[in-house]
Amino acid sequence: MPAERRQDKPVPAGAGAPAPEAAQRDDSLARELLATAEALEAAGKVPAPVGVAGYDVRVRIRDGETPVFGPGRLTLLRSIDATGSISAAARRMNMSYRRAWLLVEAMNHEFREPLVTRHIGGVSGGGAQLTPFAQNLVAHYDTLLREIRSLLDAHVPTFDAYLKGGKAVDPDDE
Repeated sequence: MPAERRQDKPVPAGAGAPAPEAAQRDDSLARELLATAEALEAAGKVPAPVGVAGYDVRVRIRDGETPVFGPGRLTLLRSIDATGSISAAARRMNMSYRRAWLLVEAMNHEFREPLVTRHIGGVSGGGAQLTPFAQNLVAHYDTLLREIRSLLDAHVPTFDAYLKGGKAVDPDDE
């Protein structure tokens, strides 16, 4: 799961709130940086700069006490969507085909509608694809994560001040 990092530039003393265009540009840059960080993290963790607070978000959806959806299953669904195959998705994730197949079976039984449809082999070699129900679920999960990250981003500067290498402003004075 990606570790989000704030990548702010220092604000000069006396600088006011950014103009709306600058805020939109900053939001766009933040989204681009987050996407880049997630891609880099998929390859291996990148150390956080000293003095910059960060956080990890891991949201798992449960049915009672049973976890039914979270970062791992999301990654599997995205990999199936990208490759069109459970087998190729499993290889991409360094997972056994059996484990991937069992996860797909579990997801298909845990939700009101199936998330993945499979096509048996033959001349075209079979394949798998996400159902519209799964695409909707993924979109709602992504929205939830975006909203949580936005909330956390608003509070991260306070924690910078508590870090040894953070800014020298008392967070209680802000």
